[in-house]
Amino acid sequence: MYCVKCGVKLQDGVEYCPLCQTPVWNPDALEKTDSYPDTLPQQHRESTMPAAIALTVICSVAIIVILTVCFKLYGSLRWGGYVVFGLMFFYVLVGLPLWFRQPKGEIFVPADHIAAALYVLYICLATGGHWFLSFALPLIVGSCLISTAMICLLKYVKGGTLFILGGFLLILGGFTVLVEFFEHLTFGLAMFRWSLYSLAGFASAGLFLLIAGMIPSLRQTMRRRFFF
Repeated sequence: MYCVKCGVKLQDGVEYCPLCQTPVWNPDALEKTDSYPDTLPQQHRESTMPAAIALTVICSVAIIVILTVCFKLYGSLRWGGYVVFGLMFFYVLVGLPLWFRQPKGEIFVPADHIAAALYVLYICLATGGHWFLSFALPLIVGSCLISTAMICLLKYVKGGTLFILGGFLLILGGFTVLVEFFEHLTFGLAMFRWSLYSLAGFASAGLFLLIAGMIPSLRQTMRRRFFF
């Protein structure tokens, strides 16, 4: 062992250099300490309970006020029905997940589609329409199946994100053609007025993601840039 200042050789056990009186520094005698804690830090998550309670109170009061005004003035729902069912749909979409610490998409996405279907059904009945079963319901069911399947695949299938998203875009492009088909059956409008343009756009993006998933260098670039 040598002095860190003058370089003279030191005997074992000395505390100061006999030549320059510099305190002896022995790295082997230092107590080793861990640089990192033994436990990982817990993820901090703000409670959404106050927001859930506040939104529930606001929506409830708004619904009561609207119902009271409509029945006082008109003796029926009139325009209040659209607002009340709209608030219910909004609550299911935004307020209901706030009651849960980690809301699951595979559960709440179907619940949102059910709420949307009920809201659209009310509009159809209130306006005397006959388009719910032939137009709205098939599209809502199709949208529910596609979005729920994508969420489950992204959540439970490890890897293959580019393939999942690419396939979803291809299916979404075909779904736009289906929308126009049901529009044609229900309202008698001409086919292929707009759906082919959306199909081409979604298909191009979907094929690009599928190709990117098969080329390692492009796949790595997509992951670094977009965190896929």
